[in-house]
Amino acid sequence: MKNHMLTLKLVLGLMLLQVPELSHASEQGQKLYQEKCTACHSISDNSNISLSQRLQEKAPTLYYAGNKFNAAWLEQWLAAPKRLRPGGHFFLNKVKVTDDGDLIDETKLVNHMTVQPKEAKQITQYLMLQTPKADLIALEQVTLGKVNRTLGEKDFNKFKGCGSCHQDEDGYGGVSGPELYTAISRLKPNFIASYIRHPEKWDPKTLMPNRHLNDNSIKKLVNYLNVISE
Repeated sequence: MKNHMLTLKLVLGLMLLQVPELSHASEQGQKLYQEKCTACHSISDNSNISLSQRLQEKAPTLYYAGNKFNAAWLEQWLAAPKRLRPGGHFFLNKVKVTDDGDLIDETKLVNHMTVQPKEAKQITQYLMLQTPKADLIALEQVTLGKVNRTLGEKDFNKFKGCGSCHQDEDGYGGVSGPELYTAISRLKPNFIASYIRHPEKWDPKTLMPNRHLNDNSIKKLVNYLNVISE
């Protein structure tokens, strides 16, 4: 019993020692976020955003970043960012008309800034605290599995029409939404399922339609994203 109590005290002591460290890191992350991110990103509640405000956004909201992103991926990406949205945040502003059809004018695309690894870690720690939609996440219980790749691709592109806006492999698919071949590394599985189920509850002015999919249909899509992430 004495040994048990001693172990418990040691654990509690270590936890208390870590609190100031985490608090300091999140404070530094908040400062860095304000310095480096607010020119393009918002962290404010987007529940009542107007359509005109949505169309003027330079980059996606970070209001619920902690509900959305995998921390390890975000930290690495901030230090070495790669384009996630082939058409930018709002693709219509980047379209040019050519003889071969409408194309994205890549001269209008802006590269994401790079931050130092230490800064990336601190910003990530701060953003992971932004979890205002935990209630939506709690409604999902995703266990990642697999589907037949060929059938999954047909479901993604033909039956669900996801390929009209999203790419499930580099250079193949739509350009108006973010690519999804790295979605499992980038996004929390419960977030993916929740966003498919209720996109308007995450982004009231989203361009993504609510297809009113049932649990099994959502599961198939999430598992297909898991397969193509390998």
